[in-house]
Amino acid sequence: MQTFHRLPTRLRPWWLLLFLSAPALAEKPLTLERAVSLALERSPTLVTSETEAALARAQAQGASLLFQSNPELEVAAGPRVREGGNSLDLGLGVSQQFEIFGQRGARRAVAEALVVGSEARLQARRIELAAEVREAFGRALATEQDVQITEEARRLAEEALRAAEQRLEAGATSRIEVNAARVELGRARREYAAVTQRRAVALGALRLLIGLEAAEELTLEGSLSADASPPVEVEALAEQALAGRADVRAARAELEAAQAERALAAREALPSPRLGVAYSREEGAQIIQGTLGIALPLFQRNQAARGISAVRVAQAERSLQALERAVRLEVRLSAERLRGAQVAVAAGSGDVLAAQEENLALINEAYRAGKVDFFELLIIRRESLDARRASIEALEELNAAQAQLKRVVGSIQ
Repeated sequence: MQTFHRLPTRLRPWWLLLFLSAPALAEKPLTLERAVSLALERSPTLVTSETEAALARAQAQGASLLFQSNPELEVAAGPRVREGGNSLDLGLGVSQQFEIFGQRGARRAVAEALVVGSEARLQARRIELAAEVREAFGRALATEQDVQITEEARRLAEEALRAAEQRLEAGATSRIEVNAARVELGRARREYAAVTQRRAVALGALRLLIGLEAAEELTLEGSLSADASPPVEVEALAEQALAGRADVRAARAELEAAQAERALAAREALPSPRLGVAYSREEGAQIIQGTLGIALPLFQRNQAARGISAVRVAQAERSLQALERAVRLEVRLSAERLRGAQVAVAAGSGDVLAAQEENLALINEAYRAGKVDFFELLIIRRESLDARRASIEALEELNAAQAQLKRVVGSIQ
């Protein structure tokens, strides 16, 4: 505290904020909602889309200018040579080009459509990122539960080895059973090491998505829960996706931009007049004139831009149609995946897990009492472990299916 009081007053708020906020994330468990929020704030994958949107907005500002070219100033000066004496002639003119065939409106339509498209693509990337975080968060939760199960299996294997050694000393079993228990303990330890590594990889992937430093502590809050929601209506979700998905909006905006570019190319083929005023002095006389200049569209009629814009319109139309078909298919496949995951979770939870846990407890007691041999114990334990892992895998798949359905529908929540 004494060191803090020695700091200059103007530095205290900044250092206090750093002191209070730096460990906040490390000390507070990370929820799924917080993980999604952090990813949307910090992820470097959004930089390109954000830059594209900013560039489109800047371009729109330039397209809204009334005049797309600056006024032109022309100056002419030179001597007039004749027998009676020389004189100086002077000419001065200012002209400005005017777009009178709707070029400015077409240019603004192009820029506005590009802004809408770039912002929609940014939103689409945000939705994709949120879905990726949800999947990564669920995967990390699943690996944490898998670590707990594998740690319990390792502990049980250690207890089984001690029990087998005690039974061997009592003459109630053979060396084969003790060796089998040692082999099982080694397998349990290897599985624990492998699962621990998978958890580290899953947490690392989540860190990368939400932009955490490697040194920051990461504790997850939440659990994989079964979804009891009613079956989804595929057609209703498909219509919702077509109406609200950001990438569909972006494709439609790109089509509008291409159509506006085609209209602009057609209008730019028409000449824009240049109006001005000129002042000159010849032989002592001062002359003021209005000027009109116009290009004659004999050779250059903007053929290249018109052709390119027509191709872009056709390409944008085909891309939009293909995307709409893909959206309907994605919604159908995601809905089927979700239904399958719900069935798998329902089939492997509740009474099934309870029966496996009861069998595990009974077989452990029976083995300690010498009523069953180690191999019977091993079979029941592995069945129980496989059932619990299958339940976790089903919950993880359900979490991934829910995240995918949110993405294909276009929901960020």
